[in-house]
Amino acid sequence: MKKSNLFIGILLFIVGLLMLVNPGWWMRAVIAILGIEAIANGIYSLVYVRKLVPDTSFQYTIICRGMLSIVIGLIAFFFPFLIEGILRALFCLFAIYLIAGALLEMFAVGKIRESGTERKQFVLESVISIVAAVIFFIILAKPETFIRIGGIIVIAAGLLFTLVAWKNRPLVQEPVEVVDDISGTIEKSSERP
Repeated sequence: MKKSNLFIGILLFIVGLLMLVNPGWWMRAVIAILGIEAIANGIYSLVYVRKLVPDTSFQYTIICRGMLSIVIGLIAFFFPFLIEGILRALFCLFAIYLIAGALLEMFAVGKIRESGTERKQFVLESVISIVAAVIFFIILAKPETFIRIGGIIVIAAGLLFTLVAWKNRPLVQEPVEVVDDISGTIEKSSERP
């Protein structure tokens, strides 16, 4: 049995349990993680994506999207821990940001098409952003309930992962011979499970 697989299963179980016990803290953590991702995405857009196409309207669009990502990311990272009761507003803000970012990205995809650059990644990112925004709007109805349902799913996945890792463990461990290249001696391991 790989110890890493067992560790992942136990970790999933603990994360799911935390989601069940304290959904408010979990929502803060999710918003903060999404904030970090938005900041990284904005910096990446400003540094690399902006240079893909020499068209000025494309570059201004990417600059707007990158700055919007950084600002929303900073708000999402700091506000959940500073101000109580702002989580629903941040979920809504993040959903609106995802839709606005997807629209800006679709405009940029049109400009990329004209330049002949590969655009599948940008189209996929836009679609994922819109789907995530819809999920955020659905979660806004009862966020704690959805977090708890997610916790139950993560606990079940953790238990299943641990069970599969345990079931696939080797029943007998064969001794292994290792040859030391320098001295030429043969060492045998006699570890028992």
